Amino acid sequence: MKRVQRSLRQRVFSFDPFLLACTLGLSLISILALLGGKEEFGTHALIMQTAMTVLGVGMVVLLSSLDYEAIVEKYSIPAYVLSVILLAATLVFGVSIGSNKSWIEIPFVGITVQPSEFVKAVYIMTFAKHLSMVKDTINKPKTLLALAAHAGILIGLILVSRDLGVALVYVGITAVMLFCAGLDLRYFLAVILLVAFAFPFVWTFLEPYQQQRILIGFNPDLDPSGYGKQSILGRKAIINGGFFGKGMFGGHYYNSLPVAESDFMFATLSEKFGFVGGFLTIVLLLLMVVRILLIARDARKDYGKLICVGVAAMIVLQSFINLGMCLVLLPVIGVTLPFVSAGGSSVLATYIIVGMVHSVRAGKNKYFLET
Repeated sequence: MKRVQRSLRQRVFSFDPFLLACTLGLSLISILALLGGKEEFGTHALIMQTAMTVLGVGMVVLLSSLDYEAIVEKYSIPAYVLSVILLAATLVFGVSIGSNKSWIEIPFVGITVQPSEFVKAVYIMTFAKHLSMVKDTINKPKTLLALAAHAGILIGLILVSRDLGVALVYVGITAVMLFCAGLDLRYFLAVILLVAFAFPFVWTFLEPYQQQRILIGFNPDLDPSGYGKQSILGRKAIINGGFFGKGMFGGHYYNSLPVAESDFMFATLSEKFGFVGGFLTIVLLLLMVVRILLIARDARKDYGKLICVGVAAMIVLQSFINLGMCLVLLPVIGVTLPFVSAGGSSVLATYIIVGMVHSVRAGKNKYFLET
């Protein structure tokens, strides 16, 4: 009986404490910023963020107690097929928010979810499994065509929904996982040269307003009252925060900043908590990535290592793009900051994705639990 109780306790508490502490720290910063801006954002965003954080922690505990190896071996193909069906159904039955048709409304509940956020978990898991199966032949054209089809089907469906930001994150995850799986650098160089060669020709086919939006994305001061207004307001909010910020209930630039609670949450928390709050957020994200890579190093299976690499790549890419948007270094393309940006789908999906890393870490102790 004591042995059973010990084994059960070890399974329930098999999550990585340091990694969970980092995610909770980021979620706490987000919740405090939403609480301070409740008059502007409303109570719904605060309640949703808190609820998804609690649910996300529960998912981490659950996933860390499961045998990820058994899940990967048994359910990779069904999960991938279901993901394709779900993304295709979103194109047919989904609803548009802004210019993206990437949301599905749950009947009778009135809640919308973004399937592409949850599909990231399936994609990282299945692509890691695929790479581990072909690691010895990864540089052969036939193998690369199969990998390209694996990635291209999902990324293509997301591009059709016009969600460029999420599609770019998928592309980045794919590139990093391929690199870590041993793909020859000559293939990466060939792709870079192809993109550089094709860009001038693609540019001529863009409408003038599309060209203008790209140019303004890198230099919003060209159109401060139009396309560049959002980036400029975000920059002003960060500058206004100074070193210690205006306080949890202070600040005023975020009040007029579109999607200040989501895409520009970093600007919001920087105005409220200053350089200190922004720096702490970045440090927590960096510590997360370092811890995930350490877990990857100790993983028992090749696909366990690649799952961790894919998750780390996702966090780095989304953070880089989102911070670049807020700091007026990159165009605004609607990519959330992990665990910080408000949004039920984004927060819960990210907890689930990082939960896979907890499961990989717990898998290292698999045989210990069985003894």
